[in-house]
Amino acid sequence: MSDVRQSLLSTHYSSLITSFMQKDNLYEQAGIADVAEFYRTKFVSDEVLDPRYFKALDRFDIRFARTMWVYDNVRAGSEVLELGCGAGMLALLKRKGVTLTGVDLSDECALAARRNGYDATFSSQLSRLPFAAASFDYVVSLDVLGHIEADEKDAVLAEVKRVLRPGGVTLHGIECTDHAALRNYDEMDAEELRRFIEVDGHVGLEEEQEHGARFLRFFPYVAWEPRYALCLSSEEFLKQADKYGLGFEDDFLEYLRGLSFKERRAFDLAMGYVFAKVSDLGIQLPKSGLYVFLKASDAPLGPFYNEHRDRRALFSSAEDPKGFVCLDRSKDARFDDGWYEPNMLPPVARWMGARGRINFRAPGLTEIVLDITTHMQDLGARPLGIELLLNGDKLCAFSLWRYGWLELRVLVPEAPTAEASDEFELEIRADRTWQPRPTGDETRDDRELSIAVCNIAVKSER
Repeated sequence: MSDVRQSLLSTHYSSLITSFMQKDNLYEQAGIADVAEFYRTKFVSDEVLDPRYFKALDRFDIRFARTMWVYDNVRAGSEVLELGCGAGMLALLKRKGVTLTGVDLSDECALAARRNGYDATFSSQLSRLPFAAASFDYVVSLDVLGHIEADEKDAVLAEVKRVLRPGGVTLHGIECTDHAALRNYDEMDAEELRRFIEVDGHVGLEEEQEHGARFLRFFPYVAWEPRYALCLSSEEFLKQADKYGLGFEDDFLEYLRGLSFKERRAFDLAMGYVFAKVSDLGIQLPKSGLYVFLKASDAPLGPFYNEHRDRRALFSSAEDPKGFVCLDRSKDARFDDGWYEPNMLPPVARWMGARGRINFRAPGLTEIVLDITTHMQDLGARPLGIELLLNGDKLCAFSLWRYGWLELRVLVPEAPTAEASDEFELEIRADRTWQPRPTGDETRDDRELSIAVCNIAVKSER
């Protein structure tokens, strides 16, 4: 699945080709009866990945490294299919005028990607794609093939080849393993197997060269490069240590655990900058047993990195062509301490406490639009009351009674000439809050939350 929280795998676990022959279904062995539901609960989210709100600086964030590899290798105006689209990490491709289609096992993941800007999304098995032959210029996946069992992978690759146009290219970021690792599935007892698969759902790990050999059975031209031997996000370092037992120095892990949100952001930007330079300089990394980028086609391949690099579209202004100005991206908009730091990428979705204020300037303000959602418990039985005020005057009041994103459009009454001003304070109030996870150690979240708000834009008369 392609989600900013999906992990790479450590070299502690070996490829399981022989064990796949002995176990009918590793998901069932791990106690996962409904695979689509398993991935829905792990990877569906309300992340805001709309390409309009991507910050150019995020091209250096290590968590966007895979997205940028695809972005720089896809031709502008082409038609792209993403397998296992998740919440829609490739929405950024819309900046290049790409027609972007996604397919996922989970209905809700497919819906999340569509909300984040994909042209079309479908729920389907990857081994039975609902598309005609020769439909796409590119077929892409990120962190997907490691979730497909060995006896189904050939069927998936056959479908990839079928839906690609002649001369089309397939691009993949693939989780790997190492045969020299400590334990494989055959050596795990039932509880070890359950714990391992439960982390990320990886049931189809192979070594880098095994992925290459498999693709060569379908495509005459295949190239691959190991990645993530040097650079991981702060979150990924901790996950590899805590969940997979990868050995990092204790004081380094303690340092990472103590980083603030802004410090983690700086760390991830530094890691991503080095990651990008490794690609730009053509530095060959050693086999890592962790992750590999792979390109394949029925025609000779172009450069492995940056084949169609053009990043001019990443540097757009905060002004929408329809006259709206996005406050999420405006350096002049000020969010008070009623808002929590954005905790998703791109950082435009903010959770609010009981109330929050935004101060901004807009000549002749006529309309305000924003998206709102909540995870408040028992919403159907007890709707959440919301009020919007502008400069202290109530604009509207309503109740949220079901889950999902709500697009709100509010017309601003014309102020008397004597009271006209271009300085505004938008205040949002909620009638109650809740704590997502008030107890627990690693996952504790005792913030007082009410609603998440994003895509806040204002329209002026000019």
